[in-house]
Amino acid sequence: MASLSGCMTVHGEEAVVPAASEEEAEEALERYVETSNEAGRAFDPELNSTVEIGPLGAIRAAQFASLRARNPGGNQDFAPLAVNDTQFHIPQQAGWPKFFVADTQTNQDPDNRWMLVFTRNSVDEEWNASYVTVLPTGRGPELAEDEDGYLDDLPVTGETDTGLAVEPGQLPTAYTEYLANGSGPFNDGAYTSDEVAAREQANGSAAFVMDYQDMPPDEDEFAYRPVAMRTADGGALVLFSTLHNQKQTMAEGQAIEVHEAIEPLLSSPAERALTVEQVAMFSAVVPEGEGEVELLFRSLGVIAAAGE
Repeated sequence: MASLSGCMTVHGEEAVVPAASEEEAEEALERYVETSNEAGRAFDPELNSTVEIGPLGAIRAAQFASLRARNPGGNQDFAPLAVNDTQFHIPQQAGWPKFFVADTQTNQDPDNRWMLVFTRNSVDEEWNASYVTVLPTGRGPELAEDEDGYLDDLPVTGETDTGLAVEPGQLPTAYTEYLANGSGPFNDGAYTSDEVAAREQANGSAAFVMDYQDMPPDEDEFAYRPVAMRTADGGALVLFSTLHNQKQTMAEGQAIEVHEAIEPLLSSPAERALTVEQVAMFSAVVPEGEGEVELLFRSLGVIAAAGE
C-alpha cells in the first residue's frame, strides 16, 4: 500500500491521502445512527436513502416501503439503535470513490459486531453506508495496516494482482457462476452448497417451476463495488454484492401464494407467476495464494416484484 507522499490536491483526486479523518468518520457514524433511527421509526425509505446507498440502501428501502404500506402509522414499538466501542478503519486512497469502515458494538446485537462501510464518490457528497456485515465478537478476521498505520485496502477494479486465491473484484462473478453450475472456489456451506441443493429441491415439486437468474452488479455503480481489506494473515476480508431474479411459475390449476411482505412491492398482479428481484450482500474471507473462499455472512432482500 502506498504511503502518504507526493503532491496533495485539495479534492484528493490524485494524491494518496486518508479517505477521512477520524473526526469525519465519527460525524458520519453519528449522522447515520440519528437518521437511520428516524427513518426506522417512520418506515421512511426516502429519508433512509439519505444515509444508505448501494446494496444496503436497496434492501432497506424496499423493506421500509413494504412495512410502511402495512403499517402507515410507523413502528410503534421502535427501539432506537445505539453504538459503542467503535473502531474506525480508514485507508489511504487516491481518486474516487473512497471508503472507510466503522467496526462497532450495538445495543441490538450484543453478541456480534457490525462492520459498516461508508463511501462517497466526491468531496461534495455526504458519507453514506453501503454495506454492513455482522461478525461474532472477537472472531472476525484481524485487519492489516499499512506502514503508516492506516487500513491496508486492496484494489477491486481494473487489472489487479493481489496474490489472493480470487481477485476481490471477481468475487461477484465467481459466486453467480457457482450458483449456475455448482462448482467454484468456495467452501461448502449455507450460502454455497446448501443454496444449490435448496434450488434443486425447489424444482422437485410438480406444483410449480422455479427459474433463477444470478448476476454481478454493474461495475459503474460505485456503491455496489466490492470492498477489500488485507488481513493480518495475508488474505483478505471482502464485502461484495450480487443480484438475483427468482421466478415461480405455477402448474395449471395451482394457486400462487404471495408473502405479505412482497405484496406491497408488486408492480402487477400475480395470478400464475411471480418474479422477485433480490439483492444480496456478503462478507468473505479470501486466502492468500491458493484455497477456497469462506462466506461469513449474507443479507438477502427482495427489492421489487412482478406478477403474471
